[in-house]
Amino acid sequence: MRSFIIYLNFVSLLAVCLFACNHHSSNPMLQQVDSLLEMKPDSALTILKNISVLEDLPEVDKAYYALLLAEATDKNKLPLLPCDSLLNFALDYYGDDDREKAVALMYKGRLLAQMNDEMSAIEHNLKALEVLQNYPQDLKCRRLIYSMLGVWYGDCELYDKALEIQNQALLYSFSAKDTAIAYHNIGYIYGMRDMQDSAITYQRKSVEYAMRSKDTSMILTSWHNLSLYYGRFENIDSAVVYAYKVLQNISDENKIFSGYFYNIGDLYIGLGQYDSARYYLEKSLLFSPSLSMSYWSLAVMEAKLGNFKSAYHYLDTFVMVQDSLDASERLSEVQHIVYKNQTALEVKDEQIKSRKVIGRIVFSAIIICFVVALIYQRWINKKNNQQALYRQALQYADEKQNVMQQRIEENESALALLQDRENQNLDEIAQKEQLITQLKKEKLALRTWLFQQTSIYKKVMSLSDQQQVNKKIRKVMAAAELDKLKKTTFEIYADYISPLQQQYSKLTEDDLLFLCLQEADIPALTIALCFGHTDTVALNQRKSRLKIKMSER
Repeated sequence: MRSFIIYLNFVSLLAVCLFACNHHSSNPMLQQVDSLLEMKPDSALTILKNISVLEDLPEVDKAYYALLLAEATDKNKLPLLPCDSLLNFALDYYGDDDREKAVALMYKGRLLAQMNDEMSAIEHNLKALEVLQNYPQDLKCRRLIYSMLGVWYGDCELYDKALEIQNQALLYSFSAKDTAIAYHNIGYIYGMRDMQDSAITYQRKSVEYAMRSKDTSMILTSWHNLSLYYGRFENIDSAVVYAYKVLQNISDENKIFSGYFYNIGDLYIGLGQYDSARYYLEKSLLFSPSLSMSYWSLAVMEAKLGNFKSAYHYLDTFVMVQDSLDASERLSEVQHIVYKNQTALEVKDEQIKSRKVIGRIVFSAIIICFVVALIYQRWINKKNNQQALYRQALQYADEKQNVMQQRIEENESALALLQDRENQNLDEIAQKEQLITQLKKEKLALRTWLFQQTSIYKKVMSLSDQQQVNKKIRKVMAAAELDKLKKTTFEIYADYISPLQQQYSKLTEDDLLFLCLQEADIPALTIALCFGHTDTVALNQRKSRLKIKMSER
């Protein structure tokens, strides 16, 4: 089954329509920024960044500046982290009955969501809704907050609550564009629950209203997402139709989204049209060389064609890009830590205005940055050492497996000779059979041990800890982690998989992965979580399908 990736869940579209607010500041420069936000957010952000002496501003202007900076940053689709300290100031400045307090809470929530703290983001936006009870006429604000809340509840796997909230957002959607966003988000949640019919129905409604809006970006995004939904539920022909509609309507004015090309390239692999697949996958890399999944798909395709040299090349590139992305994520974490210390400096500067104290804080920040850098370097060294040890273990295990396999073959040959003799020595035959059985058990144990040494096995076991957790809140394995699990498992269990593929040609990659996990004695619920299911219903269905496939040969 193709990975279910929604490249744009429409929350990002909210960033270009966030509301300006009525503030009490009379500062002419800030009022100019407010007037530019809707049509020229980049110019507004430039003006704000050129206002360098914030401590000279009155508190009312500083709070106004904080909200304008957050809105301008958001509309330019930049991270909100640099606005953190100023948003905290605005939250302290505005009263609980001020509409501006709701705006500050909303942006603070979006910042927290960007830092993967969805529960805190939800809490801030619920508080914003409480403030807006004093402003019943502000329907647009409610819609935006409900829409974001619905997505965050979905990310937390609270699907019933997410649907309830998204339907609230739909009630406040009065334009075709807003309605398209609401229907998409509802369909997205149904898709996360594997409810095919509902997911497709609501996504088609999203397309319908996107067409009514006549917003080109919205239309392209709606078609693209519908293509992804059809691909998710293995309706490849329909998925290709909508993928083509996107490509046919991309113009120079539209932002080229490499995911569009990846999507249709991956679809063509499913159809077995490899030349077309290669064309679009390589085109996706022209616009986004770091799109790792394109390298993975190319590796899979070349392997299917028997071009193993090319397959290994793309696989190596995929691993290199993934390692680079992992390093970037770690670097981003370091930057977050450093920035928190930098923003602390700004707050202290504004509060005490003491050069001596600032000097001490700067020195502390430098020390902290140095410590963080050392920790990061130690993590890199540890990761390299772990990889080296794993490669050694892999080599040792491979050599031991080869020896075991040779002994198995030798004993099987000896057994065959004994059976061919007229006067068979039954004791000797039984001894040989027992030895072969023992060697096979040892080989399986070695294979299982090797699998247990991998980082992805530890992730699998972490899922296993949820056995007693309510299925509504169980976490499942992410698509990228599932791909890593397949790669690792297929490498370790290659000698187990190869005979299965030769004997049962209809087995898919997911079928083979399922059999390998069973072989590794992974619990049924844990296997289900690896495949994205919160219970074993779908797993039992897979078992039934496997019996049919393996009986047909």
